[in-house]
Amino acid sequence: MNFQLSEEQKMLVDLANRLGRDEFASKAARWDREHEYPHENVEVLRRAGLLGMTIPKKFGGTERPLIDAVLAIEQIGKYCGVTARIVVETNMGALGSIMAYGTEAQQIEVARRILEDGDKPAIGMTEPDAGTDLTSLKTTAVEHDGCYVVNGTKHWITGGGISRTNLIYTRIIDREGNDQGIGGILVDKGTRGFSVGRVEDAMGLRGIPEAELIFENCEVPAANLVVRDPKDGFKKLMNGYNAQRIGASAVALGIAQGAHDLAIEFMGQRETFGRKLKEFQGLQWMMADSEMKLEAARLLIYQAACNARKLANNVMLPEMREASIAKAFTAHESFHVVSEALQMFGASGYSRDLPLERMLRDVRMFQIGGGTSQAQMNMIARSMFAEH
Repeated sequence: MNFQLSEEQKMLVDLANRLGRDEFASKAARWDREHEYPHENVEVLRRAGLLGMTIPKKFGGTERPLIDAVLAIEQIGKYCGVTARIVVETNMGALGSIMAYGTEAQQIEVARRILEDGDKPAIGMTEPDAGTDLTSLKTTAVEHDGCYVVNGTKHWITGGGISRTNLIYTRIIDREGNDQGIGGILVDKGTRGFSVGRVEDAMGLRGIPEAELIFENCEVPAANLVVRDPKDGFKKLMNGYNAQRIGASAVALGIAQGAHDLAIEFMGQRETFGRKLKEFQGLQWMMADSEMKLEAARLLIYQAACNARKLANNVMLPEMREASIAKAFTAHESFHVVSEALQMFGASGYSRDLPLERMLRDVRMFQIGGGTSQAQMNMIARSMFAEH
């Protein structure tokens, strides 16, 4: 097993780190304070080739493996969690499902939107009464005269109102009124009958909206259907989401690493009782514990990304168990690492003058979004006892 990065990967890490440090770090507080989407950061990412890295070359992408996207996300996350999430959404998630299960026309168009326009595809999964229990979805897409009529409400949709491309998880109803199970359909921003409702006043990661999407007799061309499979439609969509969980884990890891790095630097400068903070053994042990947690999380994420099975169009889907372990562990421990880093700054860390309090708010989301830590533990347990 080789844990060494290639020269090309090292260059990618250096590029992502430099952009994060020089372009994104100084603006991160602005996106949080103003609840503003970082359009200018998206353009920097697009020019640097960090959007659509996993898109196949035949569609204009660079066809990089999943681990390369993870490496870039982690570096950017150290400086701006919101911008790192955009890199996730433009390299996996809805994109992966479309590339794996969509039509070629859908694949070409979505790839173009990402690579040329910087569009961040959104996934419309969660509903008011269907969060962790996604089998309880009530949104429907009813087949009718060459189109599908979509009705329902989604909420807490990341990028809702910003994204042109929206992959909506819905119950597919055929012409005869038969429920074909849960599938996916593309609904473009601006389609008649599709509106954006409430935007949540979220605790963290506030530069990217978490919005309510409302569908009222929204007519969508039949050609926009991505997944319709009575037996395995839902399974396919959820398998596609495993890569999204690895991307989210990389953001959490990046935020935690960034906070940890700030604390190490500060401890080498701050003096109290005639000694630098880094010389106190109690504080050394706290930071050593954080270092171990970061390294363990990194190995779990990298393992899941490298072991991902490869489908058509460079789609790489991590195995569910490995993705759940990586996400549950990283989400929990990253919050602890950021909290300990903030502690090193004392009262200054609690102030909004430093980025630590924002980073703590940002990283807390990953124990909830993309499948709660408790849901991940349930999936891990099921895999453990499946054969017993």
